[in-house]
Amino acid sequence: MINITLTLIIFLTIFFINKFRKAISNHAALVDRPDKKRKLHEFKTPLLGGVMIFVTFFLINIYLITIHNMSKVNLIIFLGCSCCFIIGLIDDIKNINYKYKFFLLFIIFFLIIKIDPNLQLNKLYFHTFNKIIYFKNSSIFITILCLLLLTNALNLIDGINGLCISVSIIFFSWILIIFDQADSFNFLFIGTLFYVLILNIKKNIFLGDSGALFLGSFIGLVLISNYNNELFKRNLPVEDIFITLMLPGIDMLRVFAIRVANSKNPFEADRLHLHYLLLDRGFNLSQTLLIILSLILIPIFINYFSKIYEIQIIIIFNIIYLFILI
Repeated sequence: MINITLTLIIFLTIFFINKFRKAISNHAALVDRPDKKRKLHEFKTPLLGGVMIFVTFFLINIYLITIHNMSKVNLIIFLGCSCCFIIGLIDDIKNINYKYKFFLLFIIFFLIIKIDPNLQLNKLYFHTFNKIIYFKNSSIFITILCLLLLTNALNLIDGINGLCISVSIIFFSWILIIFDQADSFNFLFIGTLFYVLILNIKKNIFLGDSGALFLGSFIGLVLISNYNNELFKRNLPVEDIFITLMLPGIDMLRVFAIRVANSKNPFEADRLHLHYLLLDRGFNLSQTLLIILSLILIPIFINYFSKIYEIQIIIIFNIIYLFILI
């Protein structure tokens, strides 16, 4: 049973952060101002969503370190994700050049997987071919690439209220269910995500790069750790993971391809992402969220409850995705 004192401390901390959000954000320069281009909100908004989520993560881990015997892999995840959060926090305040941000994330992920091999992708099981692919010397590069892609994909979908947090809740909940990791600490973390989601939907706060980078790195590292452990028990198809993470990844790659084809910087901000396209076509925020979240959840449920092959689900989803675009 989770410590009642810990729960109370977390609740009071994030409650007071929200209550004094304007004063805190102004003092810390954590404010997002509208620019009438991509940022169409009416008023300057505190970038404290990531801070509130990280506070819960930080306090839970400090409790586990001091009271329980935290495993090495969880300690590495804690330290690595904390570094990613700090990079995002500095980016929210100072607006770091994307080149420096990616370089710093690369270094962090490299150090993480070098310190603990449990966080390194050495092999993947493909159910479609009934074959295990071993990466050998390329495993470090592939692991870093996967983490960077996931972190960037979550960062890019943080363009409308509620989307990034909702997707993160889906991803994290899926991990807990598939890998049987549901415990009181994880429920407390998800509870904070829902609390921040409500505040974000009400336009009281934004997630910020600190939240997006933290959530991307945390979900990615937890997923790799659990997947590696699961491979000792059974051959978990990597297609299951691809189906779960599919929409943000495919949308990111599509946008990057269009930008490169138009001789633009692939990291230059624009309104090519699916959520912007839906809004520009007249859908409101609620309808846009419903469409995108359905595109994530429906393939997951079909894959989990039906006997349809994973590759068929992936092909059908991509056809639907293209149909929505055109």
